Amino acid sequence: MIMKILFIPNWRVHRITADDAAIQAPDKQVQGQPYWFFKYFPEGTEVDIIDIGEENWVRRLEHKVKFYFAQPWKAFKVRKKYDLVISHGAQSGLVYELLTSFVSKKPQHLMFDIGGLNGSRVNKTEMPLIRWALRKAPHIIVHSSRQLELYANHYPKLALNATFIPFGNDVDYFIPQEGEMKKQILTFGKAKRDNDTLCKAFSEIADKKGYKLVVVGDSSLKEKYPCNDIDFRDPVPLKDLVELTRVSAFVVVPLPEFRYSYGQMSFLQSMALGKALVVTETTSSADYIKSAPGVEKVAPYDVDGMAEALQRLMACDFSTLQQRGLANRQFVVSHFSEKKMAENISKFISSFISF
Repeated sequence: MIMKILFIPNWRVHRITADDAAIQAPDKQVQGQPYWFFKYFPEGTEVDIIDIGEENWVRRLEHKVKFYFAQPWKAFKVRKKYDLVISHGAQSGLVYELLTSFVSKKPQHLMFDIGGLNGSRVNKTEMPLIRWALRKAPHIIVHSSRQLELYANHYPKLALNATFIPFGNDVDYFIPQEGEMKKQILTFGKAKRDNDTLCKAFSEIADKKGYKLVVVGDSSLKEKYPCNDIDFRDPVPLKDLVELTRVSAFVVVPLPEFRYSYGQMSFLQSMALGKALVVTETTSSADYIKSAPGVEKVAPYDVDGMAEALQRLMACDFSTLQQRGLANRQFVVSHFSEKKMAENISKFISSFISF
C-alpha cells in the first residue's frame, strides 16, 4: 500500500534541485530525494510539504498571535488527497485540527507537540479552549517524556493518544574529524539559553587553566562580562559552527527550565560530533543526558554547579575529553539517531493506520 502523507511544519522548507550540505535536513527538500526522516519510512511512502511560506504581512500577524492560519487552511483544503496529515508544532497543528473538527471526511492527524501546546501553561482561560479545539483527540508525539504529565493532569482525553518518542539526530551529517583541539569552551545560541549562568560561572573561576569561553550568537552579555577570557561572536552559518565545535575542547548547552522540548538538536549534534558536554538537566534534556557517558549535568540556574562542571572538564587532558566525546557519539548513534526516531514514528503510525 502507498501511504500518502501531508507534512505541515511550522518552519520554512527550501526546495532545491541539488543537495546543499549547509542546510540541515529538516530545512530542505531535495528534488528526487526523500525528505528528512521519511527516508526511513516503508517503501512507497509519498510525502508532500506545505510549509509556513515566505515572510509577508500574514506571517507577521501570525508571529504576533503565535499561531499559523494560512498554512493550516491550505492543508485543510487538500486534506482529502492524503491518508495522513502530520503537523509539526501545535502552532500549525491546533488550527488544522480545529478546522477538521467541523467536517466528517478527514484523514488521520498526527501532531508533534514541541512547545507543550501553549508553552505548557496551566491557564484556566486558555486550557478549555485548547481542549475544545482538540476535542477529536489527534494522535500526538512529544520529544520529552515529562510533557506527558501535562496531558495526564490537564488533557486526559488527549493523553490516550499521546506518546513519547525521542528526537533523533542525523549522525551521518554530524561526524567527528581528527584535528587540532584548542583550549576553548564553546556555547552557541541566544533564544532559550541561560548564557548568564554560564558566563557568571566561568568568570568566577580563578584558575581557568588557559581556557577561553566562546559565546556564539549572543552578544547581549558583552558589557556585563567584559572578561578577556570570554569571546562574544556573531552568529555563524551551520558549517562554520560545526568546524568551531570540532576544534573546541568541549561544549556547553546552558538551558533555562521550560516544560517542553527545545535545545535537543544543539546538544545531540554536539554529542554526535564527538564532544564532551556540560548540559543543564531540564524537562527537555533529561531523557537524553541521564545516561550519557560524556555529559556533565547541571541543575537549572546553578552558578556554583555550572562552575564545578566546567572545572571538572577543564581538569581533563585532551585525550580524556576526546574519549568522553567519542563515547557520547556512540551513545547518540545507539539511542538517538534520526533512523531510530523514524522507525519509532513509523511504528506508532502503524498502531492507528495501515502502512
